[in-house]
Amino acid sequence: MKNAEPNITALREYFQTEKNKAAAAEQREHERFKSIALLRLATFTGMVVLAVIWNKTGVGYWGIGILVLLAVFLILMRRQQDARRSRDYEKNLGRINEDELARLNLQFKRPETGTEFRERDHAYSDDLDVFGEYSLFKLLNRTRTAEGARRLGNWLKNPANVEEVNLRQAASADFSRHPERIQQWEATALLHEHAAKHVGEIQAWSAEAFPAPMRSALPLRWYPLITLLIAILYAASVVPGIVLVGSLAVHLFILGRYNEFVQVLANRTTAMGQTLTAYAELLKLAETAPYQSRWWAARKERIDGSATALAQLGNLFEKLDYRTNAYFALFVGIPTLWDMHILNSLENWKATHREHLTDWLDVLADTEAMNSLAGHALANPHYVAPQFSDAAEVTITATALGHPLIPVEKRISNDFAMEGTGKTILVTGSNMSGKSTFLRTIGLNLVLAQTGAVVSAGAFACSPVRVFSSMRTQDSLEESTSSFYAELKRLRKLLELADEQAHAPVFYLLDEILKGTNSADRHKGAEALIRQLHTKKASGMVSTHDLELGEWGATESYIHNFHFRSDVEDGKLHFDYRLHEGICRSFNASELMRMMGIAIGPDKSPVVHP
Repeated sequence: MKNAEPNITALREYFQTEKNKAAAAEQREHERFKSIALLRLATFTGMVVLAVIWNKTGVGYWGIGILVLLAVFLILMRRQQDARRSRDYEKNLGRINEDELARLNLQFKRPETGTEFRERDHAYSDDLDVFGEYSLFKLLNRTRTAEGARRLGNWLKNPANVEEVNLRQAASADFSRHPERIQQWEATALLHEHAAKHVGEIQAWSAEAFPAPMRSALPLRWYPLITLLIAILYAASVVPGIVLVGSLAVHLFILGRYNEFVQVLANRTTAMGQTLTAYAELLKLAETAPYQSRWWAARKERIDGSATALAQLGNLFEKLDYRTNAYFALFVGIPTLWDMHILNSLENWKATHREHLTDWLDVLADTEAMNSLAGHALANPHYVAPQFSDAAEVTITATALGHPLIPVEKRISNDFAMEGTGKTILVTGSNMSGKSTFLRTIGLNLVLAQTGAVVSAGAFACSPVRVFSSMRTQDSLEESTSSFYAELKRLRKLLELADEQAHAPVFYLLDEILKGTNSADRHKGAEALIRQLHTKKASGMVSTHDLELGEWGATESYIHNFHFRSDVEDGKLHFDYRLHEGICRSFNASELMRMMGIAIGPDKSPVVHP
C-alpha cells in the first residue's frame, strides 16, 4: 500500500511558530545589546569628561563620580554579555526549528554524517546506510557534542537487549512530551559549539597522579603568613627591610621552582575550562529535567550535584589563568603564592570528584542520544514503538512497513511476517523493482527497533536478532581482493556468526549473492549456502534474478518465495513496488536495453544503435 501522508500540519506549524518566536526574541535581544552598548559608550565618555574636569579643578569629588560611573560601566558590561548570550541562544533556537522543518521533508541541513563511527566489516552499517550523507544517523541526530554523537553512533551499531530497548522506548516517549527541553538542550550546547572538544583531556587530567615533588611542596603555600608577619614587624621597625625583601625572594624561588609544571597545566586548562562551562550548564539542565521514566531516574541520581562541581572546577581553572595578568601576578600572585593555592584546590577537587566524572559525562552522552530518539519520535507521530518478545527464534511481524529514508509521499509500504529459525525468504524480481530497497527497509527498521526508536510502520513486533547484510561488497586494491572474493569473506563471516549459539539468532539480508561468477556456479553456490544456513541459528532474506533458484526454493519447506514485479504499459515500464507471493515471471532487462538504444537481435545478441 502507498503510505497515506500523515497529518504533519500541526508539527509544521509548531516548528514554524517556534522559529518565528525565536527570530522575534533574537531581534529584541539584539536591540537590547545595541542599547546597552550605547549606554556603555556614554558612561565611558562621562568618565573621560569627569577625569578632565577633575584634572582642571583638582576637586576630589569628581573622582567619586568617576568611581560611580566605573561601577555603572561594569554593570552594563555584564548586562551586555547577558544580552549577547540571550541573542545567541534565540538564534540557536531558530536554527534548530529550521532544521526540524527541513527534516520533516527528509532534508538534512546539518553537516555531520557519522562516518567517523564506521567500523570496518561491521555486520550491517555500510549496507543499510546507517552513516553517510543520507543516512539513519542524519535522520536521528540531534546531538551537539562529540560525546553525544559518539553515543548515538554506538547505539546504532550495537543492538540493545530487550530490557534496555523497553527502557529507552519509555524514556523516548517521556522526553518527546517536552519538546521545549530538547530544544533548550541543543540551543545551550550550541552556545559552546566548539568548547566541548576536550572531554578526553579532562578525563586524562582527572586520572593523572599528582607528582610527588609537587605534593610535598604544597604546604609551602602557607609561607606568605610568615612574610605577612615579617611585614608587620618591619612596619613596627622591629626588623630591617632586607628581611622582608629576602622573604619575598623566597616566594619567587618557590614559584620559579614549580613554574614549568604550572605553566603546562595552565596551557591545558584554558581550553578545558570552556568545556567545563558548557558541560556544567548542560548538567544543570539535566538535574532540573522533569522526566519521570525509569531510564532517566537511574541516570538522574548519578548526576546529583554535578553541575555545581563542574562549575567549581571551571572556576579554579579560570583562577589559574589569572597568572597571565602581569598586574595580578605582581600584586597578588607573588605575595600570596596564588598558583600553589589553586593547585591544592585542584587536587582536592580531583580527590573528591574524580570517581564521579566519568559517570557525569556518561549521563550527558546518554541524554543527547536520547534527545535524538525523542526528537525522531516527535517528528514522526505516525511511527510506532515496536513490541519485543523474548522468543528464541526469529519473529518479525509488520504492517505498512516503509523505508524511513524515503519521503512519505513517495514511500510504498508493505506487510511482512517471518517466524522461525532456519528459514529463508527468496525475493525475485526485475531490475529497479524494489528488491534491494525492501531488504533495506526491513534492515533499517530492525536497527531502529533495537536502538529503542520508533519505526516506519503501522504495527511492528519482533524478537531480538543480530542483523547481518551482504549487499555492497567491493573489491579492495589495498588487500588485492576482487569483489567476488570480498563477498565470499563476507558470507564466511555470516556462517561464523550463525554458529554462535550463545547469542540471538542472525537475521541476514543478502542481495544478489555470488553475482561475481557465472550463472551455473552462482546458482549452485547460492543453493549450497541457503542449505547450510538452514541448519544454523539464522533466518533471513535473499534477493535474486535467478529463477532456477526460486524454482528450487519452491520445493523446500524452509523457503518461501516472494517477488516484485514490473509491467510494460504503453511502451513504458511501470513498478508498483508491492511485495507479492510466488516467483517473479516478468523481467525487464530487454525493455530497459531497448529504452537505452540497445536492441536485441534475432540471435538474442545486443545490437547498439548509434
